[in-house]
Amino acid sequence: MAMPKFSVAICSMNAADTIRQACESASFADEIIIVDSGSTDATPEIAKQYASKFVHQPWLGFTEQKKCSASLCSNDWVLILDSDEEISPKLAQQIQSLTDEQLEKLDVLNMPRRNYVMGRYVRAWDPDMQSRLIHRDRAVWPDETLHDARLPSHPSRVKNLTGHLEHKKASAADFADYFSGSRMDARLMKVAKQMYERGKRAKFTDFLFRPSLAFIKFFILKRGFLDGTFGFIIAQKAASSVQLKYAALWAYQQQQRNQ
Repeated sequence: MAMPKFSVAICSMNAADTIRQACESASFADEIIIVDSGSTDATPEIAKQYASKFVHQPWLGFTEQKKCSASLCSNDWVLILDSDEEISPKLAQQIQSLTDEQLEKLDVLNMPRRNYVMGRYVRAWDPDMQSRLIHRDRAVWPDETLHDARLPSHPSRVKNLTGHLEHKKASAADFADYFSGSRMDARLMKVAKQMYERGKRAKFTDFLFRPSLAFIKFFILKRGFLDGTFGFIIAQKAASSVQLKYAALWAYQQQQRNQ
């Protein structure tokens, strides 16, 4: 019986500290396609050592860039991988054990992701399920500004794997892994616009309760307290992100009202 062929599609941008680990973790794949959006560090030189195909593509947005990378693959089954992620050995083994018969009934396979900030594993963000292994012609790509995702054509055509992606495990970014100010700033108003268009409105009670509830979720319910000060600042980061998101929505509302 012929084994399924898998492509790994990686989007990169100034990822010299992590791209090698990402590619080496994908060594089981039949091909590695890398789409770079304009790196100015050593990313292209490192990536070309591993890539079956290396393409420069100016940034299209989180969803469109990944759709572009998937379209360049020669196999129907594609694992979407960020350049700061690694495929764990367990996940690689699970993917390789899939059969054509199993995959014929599926469009999307989800997998948990273990996140690292400042070199430490973030317990409170588990399981962080990611829809990354897809049949590129059957999976549906919803338009999401903040978190890209892929959906099956029918709810029954999805499977959860237990092997992990490892996110930023090799990153040298250190505090920049925690303080994502510039990246958040670039996305906030786009997120606010999408929320507004979907009928969401920021109310006083959102500011009064939502940040505190986010802190409780990640520090208490998700057991961030087990990580002491680190768990506390991770929960604080979640609360701050919620505060900023609703502040951006409120600001967008004012813009619309004044037009």
